[in-house]
Amino acid sequence: MAGQSISTKDRLINTVSEMLDGDNPQHILVEDVLTVSGVARGSLYHHFGDFPALIEATLVRRFSAGVDYTNAVMHEIAANSSSADDYWAQMYEMSNDAQHPHREHRRSERHRILGMAGSNARFRELLSVEQERLTVTLMDAIHMAQEKGWVRSDVDARAIAVFLQAYTLGRTVDDVAVNHLDPDAWTLLIKVVTGPLAN
Repeated sequence: MAGQSISTKDRLINTVSEMLDGDNPQHILVEDVLTVSGVARGSLYHHFGDFPALIEATLVRRFSAGVDYTNAVMHEIAANSSSADDYWAQMYEMSNDAQHPHREHRRSERHRILGMAGSNARFRELLSVEQERLTVTLMDAIHMAQEKGWVRSDVDARAIAVFLQAYTLGRTVDDVAVNHLDPDAWTLLIKVVTGPLAN
């Protein structure tokens, strides 16, 4: 809207996010963030307490954007599929997109974010809220498909939700390999492994 200005907090987060997408995401300096954002040092500390907290808030926001996208797609598939075959075809199409080489950057960032949470209690607490939101929303979409008879109801929805996330992240093993696997072979494996979930 015209006349609305972005908040100082959002300006700082947006600046860090742009830097994370830049050429040197591992070496973001507080001085550079302040210069680019035009925010005073005192304002940064007022909103975040310290510079690492700004980085953490930015990473959580980026993680959240991925959560929101996944949630929307999963719910749309569960709500709008016309049959079990249609549901699974769309699920595999979504999976293929998530596994595609052009998504390597997102998979890699998500791994880094989850890795940070393993050694940083403050960040883990922030991230755990978004991770739970992702898992619960996936569970809701899976429950919807189970109620329609398209996914086995004797398999726990949380277990399915965690598994779907895990195999997508698992693709990063191949992302960093010298010899990459054939994408069609990976797609076939996913179908073989997830096929028994169909009712």
